Amino acid sequence: MIVGWIGLGEMGLPMTANLARAGHRVLGHDLEPARVAAAYEAGVETAGSAAGAAAADVVVTMVRTGAQTEELLEALAGAVEGGRTLDVVVMSTLGPELMEALAARTAERLTLVDAPVSGGVRGAEAGTLAIMTAGPPAALGRVRPLLEVLGGSIFEFGPRPGAAQAAKLANQVMMAASIAGTLEALDLSRTYGLRDEAVCEAVAAGTGASWVLEHWPWMRSLWERYEPGNALDILVKDLRAVVTQGARREVELPVAALALSRLIAESDRPES
Repeated sequence: MIVGWIGLGEMGLPMTANLARAGHRVLGHDLEPARVAAAYEAGVETAGSAAGAAAADVVVTMVRTGAQTEELLEALAGAVEGGRTLDVVVMSTLGPELMEALAARTAERLTLVDAPVSGGVRGAEAGTLAIMTAGPPAALGRVRPLLEVLGGSIFEFGPRPGAAQAAKLANQVMMAASIAGTLEALDLSRTYGLRDEAVCEAVAAGTGASWVLEHWPWMRSLWERYEPGNALDILVKDLRAVVTQGARREVELPVAALALSRLIAESDRPES
């Protein structure tokens, strides 16, 4: 299968490398030449433009924002020729309403599969991502072989694009609450003279264990060696979307709001 891939950042690069190793021909595009060069070294061919990726059997978008995704989908829809409908797998995290609107707006030329992921860079590298999906069953069936290369678990949330994005936002709330709780717990234990590492080791063997705690050295590096645009900023972006959606849907989300405030404070910390 020929796969067009748009977005070769820290997630997209290892994911395309995994597809190339699995025997798929991958046409990659990114605005950063260094990323394109790194993908080429990993066996990914170069697509001259986002529209150029439309020549593939299926296109995957893995970019940072909803606005970028919207622009790419317009370019892809304009590039589809001959009455053809192109399957496009959207793996970025967007608002559910935006995802649903984009699917409806581009339906004449594109069939969108809503497929955000969780698992971070390590999951992308290992091909063990959790992939949440929603979309037309026939399209899901066509792209599933690709998803099985990229993820260790694939979950379906029905035929309506946007449903998988809602599940991903739920993931982000739970993750952020765990991060904020871990930060507060370690703030407390330090006042008793306890080392973070010792406390984390003990809690990881008990009922406080979590994915966040298991990966705490990496999580902590996001603010201790903070760089604008890193995974912490992405989580903050997603939590802002959560709080906005909660207000629109009249759902009280006090934990999400408090976690957002704590993470914003951490992302403002200077490099240590």
